[in-house]
Amino acid sequence: MKTTILNQRAERDELMSRPYQQRHTRYDADELLQNPLIKLITGPRRVGKSVFALLMLQGKNFAYLNFDDNQLLEKWDEDLAMSALEDVYPGYDFMLLDEVQNLPGWDLWVSKLYRRCKNLIITGSNANMLSREMATVLTGRYLQIEMLPFSLEETMTWKNVSPQLEEQAAQAVTLADDYM
Repeated sequence: MKTTILNQRAERDELMSRPYQQRHTRYDADELLQNPLIKLITGPRRVGKSVFALLMLQGKNFAYLNFDDNQLLEKWDEDLAMSALEDVYPGYDFMLLDEVQNLPGWDLWVSKLYRRCKNLIITGSNANMLSREMATVLTGRYLQIEMLPFSLEETMTWKNVSPQLEEQAAQAVTLADDYM
C-alpha cells in the first residue's frame, strides 16, 4: 500500500509541475479550503476537475489518492492507507480523493473521514455518485463545485489568441468556429 501511495505522490508532484490554465469560476479557492465541509468537484469527464483541485491546493500540504489506479483499488485497506498517508504526507492539512466513486463503499469511508475532521476535496464524474448517493449520504456536509468545459474566453486565453488584435482576428474566428 505504501509503495502505491509513494508512486501516486510522484504522479501528484509531476502533475503539479505542469502549466495549467487558471479557470474563471465564481469560487474563491482560499474560502473553499477554509470551509470544513467536503469540497465535491463535479462535472462531465475531462473538464478539469482534478486540475482545478490541484491548482486550488498548490502550495498547500495535501495528501493525494487517485482511485483511477487499479493497484490502489486491488490492495485497498483503509487502515494501511491512512497509515501510509501519514508516512508519505506528514502533517498534511488537506486530502484530495480523485475519482473516489471507483472505491467500493467510498461513501462510508468519506463520511468517517469527515467525522474525523479531515479537510476533504473530492472529484467525481459518475452520474450516480453525483446525484442520488450524494443527496442521501452526505447531505449537509458538502459544497458542490460544478465544473464545465472551457468557455470560449478560456479557450482563447489558453491558445494565446486575442480577438481584439487585428493580426489575430482570423485566428480568433477559426478558433471560435472550432469551439462551436
